[in-house]
Amino acid sequence: MAGTSPVWATREEGTGQGVQLTLDADLQRACEALAAQLMPRGCILIMDAATGEVLASVSAPTFDAQDVAASIRADDTSLINRPFAAFSAGSVFKVVLAAAAYEQGLDWFTHDCTGEIVVAGQTYRCAQGRAHGEVNLRGALEESCNTYFIKLGQLLGAEAIRDEAEHFGFGTAVQIAPGLAAAAGTLPDAETLENPGQLATFSFGQGSLTVTPLQITAMMNTVANGGAYRTPGFVQGITGADGMLTDPAAAESAPRTVCDAATARVLRSMLASVVTDGIGHDAQPRHGTAGGKTGTAQTGQYNADGEELLNYWFTGFYPADAPQYTITVMQDGILKPDTSSAALFERITEILDVWAGY
Repeated sequence: MAGTSPVWATREEGTGQGVQLTLDADLQRACEALAAQLMPRGCILIMDAATGEVLASVSAPTFDAQDVAASIRADDTSLINRPFAAFSAGSVFKVVLAAAAYEQGLDWFTHDCTGEIVVAGQTYRCAQGRAHGEVNLRGALEESCNTYFIKLGQLLGAEAIRDEAEHFGFGTAVQIAPGLAAAAGTLPDAETLENPGQLATFSFGQGSLTVTPLQITAMMNTVANGGAYRTPGFVQGITGADGMLTDPAAAESAPRTVCDAATARVLRSMLASVVTDGIGHDAQPRHGTAGGKTGTAQTGQYNADGEELLNYWFTGFYPADAPQYTITVMQDGILKPDTSSAALFERITEILDVWAGY
């Protein structure tokens, strides 16, 4: 057209390079299908216990990468990458106190649970006000006894619990790739925990504490891995135009000892009892054994009827006697799941059996 300047399009040739992840495509697709069928809101993580490499990372609901605007309009939380986001933890955090009890020589502690306990004028209850009677550390984990862990927290003290939590990686962001990190979550500071009520809620994973599913998985993997913390890994390296790995990712730092092997071994035994004899029975695999911990966390969020929405967790390892995989399932911000997170864990062990060719 007269009087107009031509429009020139330029194209810069790409390098053909790509990024190779640790995720296994078959395992990822199988977990995505499980989530689409049974878990409309939440996440799944599977970690190789020996290496810390993440084999599957699922966040639901999903979004269409070709039409992100549709998810923005839907306002359905699909743009939240749940494995990397921070949530209220609940009782999965009790594993930290159990480890601290052994490290501080308090594994002998027993408590007569009446179903409730009063701290600084506030009454704290076990789930449904259930009285568990005389419980030791194993029994308290099996039944997820809140009053036991409140009393244990008082004996341990805020500093010992915070130190143990920091050793397990809480309060620190996990680096996913250069320029990309998961949330750090919130670890209450020492001044906050001077308040007896704050210490009480912290002791069973509530209050101002927030954690990411990735941190919880790394915590449980430390127990599965003999007390050695491995930084979760997602990236294997850079690939060339032919798809072959040309630039392997720098090796992570050496595993960091969080607790000794004897402590980790006893904790694994206790967490196996949570599945065989405790409230985590839904996680019992059809074949073999597993260990793990349940968690139900208050969120402070409510629906239109004034009912509080909760986070439902299960994190564990499989098999229990020689852990190969660490698995976390979290369903967030719902009244009650149709399928428990522990039952979803069991379904994932079936997927792993097929995937590994057992």
